[in-house]
Amino acid sequence: MIKKLFHILFAIVFCVAFTAVVVAAFYQAYMYFYRINILSPKTYRNIAAYWNSGATLKSNDLLMLFGIFCVVPINLVGWWVIYHLKYANLWFKPLAWLGSFGTKDYAAPDVNIKNLKVEEKKTIEQLVNERIELEKKKTPNLEVGHFRQDIIEKIEENRK
Repeated sequence: MIKKLFHILFAIVFCVAFTAVVVAAFYQAYMYFYRINILSPKTYRNIAAYWNSGATLKSNDLLMLFGIFCVVPINLVGWWVIYHLKYANLWFKPLAWLGSFGTKDYAAPDVNIKNLKVEEKKTIEQLVNERIELEKKKTPNLEVGHFRQDIIEKIEENRK
């Protein structure tokens, strides 16, 4: 129960921060492209008066209105994603991304430490013999005489 409460609390904090970032981004974009303040009620009264006076909206005006109406769905989708993430990922994913920012081009493959062995250098003959033995194990002889010989060899190996 406490874990769920912390998850909801962190989700609320991140949702508020996400909303602030989205609104600030839209505010900056609208100030730069259209030179209007989307946080002011006066702007919306002017848009409504312009619309009610029978003015025709151009494609640029429709794009502006579409962007204003997209703030809410973008926030809702962001909140849904934030709520379904684990809060530890919300804290540490940006830090991990920053940590690997310059090094992801030089990433090495994963190494399994338990399979590392220090092997002595082998001659070409030893490598060839090992390869031949592996091939024999992969493709066993299917003739009857070889079955008997293989069984005899295995019995002798077990006796040693």
